[in-house]
Amino acid sequence: MNKQIITVAKKEVFDNFRDRKTLLSSIVMGAVFMPVLFVVMMNFIINTQKEKAESQLEMVIKGSENATSFISFIKTKGVKIKEFSGDAKLAIQNKDEEAVIIIPKSFADKFSSGIPAVIEIYYDATAKGATNVTQRRIKSLIQEYSRTIGLTRLQLRGISPLLLQAIFVEDHDVSTAQSKGARLMTFLPYALILGLFMGSMYLAIDTMAGEKERNSLESLLLNPIKRSHLLIGKLFATITFGLTTMVITLITFKLVMPFMPLEQLGMTLDLGIKNLTILALVLAPLAILAASLQTIVATFSKSFKEAQTYVGILILVPMIPSMALMLMPIKEKLWMMSIPVLSQNLIINQIMRGEQVGVTSILVTIIGSLFIGLLLALAAIKLYNRESLLFSD
Repeated sequence: MNKQIITVAKKEVFDNFRDRKTLLSSIVMGAVFMPVLFVVMMNFIINTQKEKAESQLEMVIKGSENATSFISFIKTKGVKIKEFSGDAKLAIQNKDEEAVIIIPKSFADKFSSGIPAVIEIYYDATAKGATNVTQRRIKSLIQEYSRTIGLTRLQLRGISPLLLQAIFVEDHDVSTAQSKGARLMTFLPYALILGLFMGSMYLAIDTMAGEKERNSLESLLLNPIKRSHLLIGKLFATITFGLTTMVITLITFKLVMPFMPLEQLGMTLDLGIKNLTILALVLAPLAILAASLQTIVATFSKSFKEAQTYVGILILVPMIPSMALMLMPIKEKLWMMSIPVLSQNLIINQIMRGEQVGVTSILVTIIGSLFIGLLLALAAIKLYNRESLLFSD
């Protein structure tokens, strides 16, 4: 490789390493903080919901005297009864109670007459946290009681309860523990790609818009070096930071994954050396694409702040295929592997689900992303040779 390119690349890398604030923002925040934060949050959410599901259920009831048989039934299930006398709707809105059950006075008459009796449940379906666990447990108990009474009534009349069920559904769930774990980790493709983009973002901005703002670009171009070599050196430095962030992100996820409560949910996730290697191979070409695209955007910007705004919007690009794959089932096809970002999302999802990733798919992903990345790099070099763009006010 040309010595001039290596010299420029080393200079930009060392300069960026000396800027601790930028280093903290680009590498530590994206590559380390995000995986750790996710694991902490998942542990908190899962443990909270598990604790809520296993703790003694408390049912807040108004009018319990109107349904003595129902009260006796839920007490056999270990439910704690709390009498209520206020406004149920207001109690839910003020978050004083998670759910309130109201048993009308007409319940006993309808129940004894064989007419469907009404039990009112007040709750907030949009409530956050583990409140929905309580709601589900209450509804499940009421449905169990209703089903038990209904079957008993049929048997007392000499009617087989089987007559009510004309069809039996036999479930065959072909999902695996790993595919269930993948459902929990749908954010992983976006996190890995976002980390890569964030790693190269600040250096791409600084080497272009930053030079303009500091008025150091003109003196830099006076050096006896080709402009193409100068930009290639800057691109190499930017790509290096993108790759560094990607590797650190992968290592961090590998280290924190044992702390994920997947086993409690009957899930697994294989992030062994083989899968980590595949992830690194398919993500690496994106470093060239990200660095080139961010450099192009920064070239059109007149200041560091303006470039930061535009490149910040650019980071949303990896979110598009990630969100699409979360919401829509897509069957992987070979031609899709030639589309950068989408192909990486597809392969990461395959790995998470424990599916075999074909060698052809990996090669097409690498070649497709590398080809687009190199085209963007050539476009960046061409823009760098335009005087009007480099020195425009």
